[in-house]
Amino acid sequence: MRTSMTAVLILGLVLHHAQAQPPSKKQGNVASHASCVNDPSWITPQKPFRIYGNTWYVGPRGLGVFLVTACTGDVLIDGGVPGHVSLIEANIRDLGINLHDIKWILNSHAHCDHAGGIAQLAHDTGALVIAGVADVPLLERGGHDDPEYADRFVFPPVHVTRTVSEGEGLRLGELALTAYSTPGHTEGNTTWAWTSCEAGRCLQMVDVGSLSAPDYKLVGNPKYPDIVKDYDHSFALIAALTCDIPLAPHPDMVDFWERVAKREQGDADALIDRAGCRAYAQDARANFKAQLAKQRVDAFPAK
Repeated sequence: MRTSMTAVLILGLVLHHAQAQPPSKKQGNVASHASCVNDPSWITPQKPFRIYGNTWYVGPRGLGVFLVTACTGDVLIDGGVPGHVSLIEANIRDLGINLHDIKWILNSHAHCDHAGGIAQLAHDTGALVIAGVADVPLLERGGHDDPEYADRFVFPPVHVTRTVSEGEGLRLGELALTAYSTPGHTEGNTTWAWTSCEAGRCLQMVDVGSLSAPDYKLVGNPKYPDIVKDYDHSFALIAALTCDIPLAPHPDMVDFWERVAKREQGDADALIDRAGCRAYAQDARANFKAQLAKQRVDAFPAK
């Protein structure tokens, strides 16, 4: 159910716009920014809280925005939707953290619900923006000419300061993070991993890259001819990762809130799910293969 839930949310977003009349360019930018909020949970306030060790949840209820803190500087992962950065910034301040303590902003992928607030956050924090190398053109175009969505879901253009590629490690003082290239959902879709420690126990945190393909053209896509090969690579990579606490750009991808509820009921280790990344990848792969098979039948019907 993990992948299908995410796919339904984004597919609804796509279908909503497919029925709309094309506005002027200026109106289109405003409309696209506003309509990025297809799911009300994407702007529903959520009190910030510690996930584990130095990893914190600072996003709205429906979008995973994570803060990793250290005395040498903090790292923020993703920026939510355009126009709603104030919710994320208020959560960060509520933790007693100065916005200028954030030195890096990492992006999972170049879609408006995860990259839409990054330009504003970079301005307000002074942080450098880091993203998968293949997503840089789309981020800097603000979502225009997306291989799947064209100009339907634009966002304020993001200036990327540094790029990362497969398996590249980053170090900010005592913070160490690894970028895993998991293309498909976007060409530069990135899974981020790091270690958080608490009371002498260190666990591997993984913000898994989205593996859904909502309304994507998987057969004969001239703008993304390697899309099937890229997804296959990503399914295998995420399934093989060491993953103690799975996180995600959409929390429901990895049953995050169900595990949070169990912890609140007294299960101190409820957020630990060492099979979570593998289960998500397997579910996503099954859904993808079914979608691909249908498109192949539609493209090449039996005579």
